[in-house]
Amino acid sequence: MHILEFQSLTAGYNDIPVTTEISLAVSKAEIVALLGPNGAGKSTLLKGLMGEARVFSGSVLLRGQDVTGQAPERLARMGLGYVPQNDNVFPSLTVLENLEMGAFLASRRQVRKKVEAILQQFPPLRALIRRDVSNLSGGERRLVAIGRALVLSPEVLLLDEPTANLSPSNAHSVLTEYVTQVAEAGTAVLLVEQRAKEALEIAHQACVMNGGRIEVSGSPAVLLEQADIGRLFLGETLRKPS
Repeated sequence: MHILEFQSLTAGYNDIPVTTEISLAVSKAEIVALLGPNGAGKSTLLKGLMGEARVFSGSVLLRGQDVTGQAPERLARMGLGYVPQNDNVFPSLTVLENLEMGAFLASRRQVRKKVEAILQQFPPLRALIRRDVSNLSGGERRLVAIGRALVLSPEVLLLDEPTANLSPSNAHSVLTEYVTQVAEAGTAVLLVEQRAKEALEIAHQACVMNGGRIEVSGSPAVLLEQADIGRLFLGETLRKPS
């Protein structure tokens, strides 16, 4: 059974659909990359799941259970983690305080144990634990955001543009070290990413969105063979694999 599955999901804002009939699935320990140009509807798809965008039709299944339209807190309790592109950390708080905020659904007794588990999973955070997040580099902030989302041990992690505005070296670390480590620990990852080639190098499956629809999907190797990676950003029609 897939951990997370979208079935013919149409989502948008007010009365305007942005995504149309999206169907995809993510399994345990799998990274599925969702690629495409700006405005393709990638972030809206995640927001539809998280209740930040309107779902017009279709459904979202978590471990086979329909969770369409559920409140974010309930989704978190059910095993869904989410790192939005913006506002994903509390800059005025320390790294420790950010991680503790991620454990808001846990009992006070459990918080220390859960935070320690994240520090063991991501050792670079331990050296930063008392520092204010506002004083961290962009890559370090992303690691804090990912760690905070993982404190509750979600079965699925939604990552929206985790390398946005990062230097090439920091972006490489986020994808090849942090994101892959999340999947290797058994968490399913749905990754929205603009760095198409880098995302395809770590993903197990990939989908390319354009105009609110999934235009082509398959293994990263197939996509790399079938299309010029630059065209993923331009929104041109891609030739579907035979």
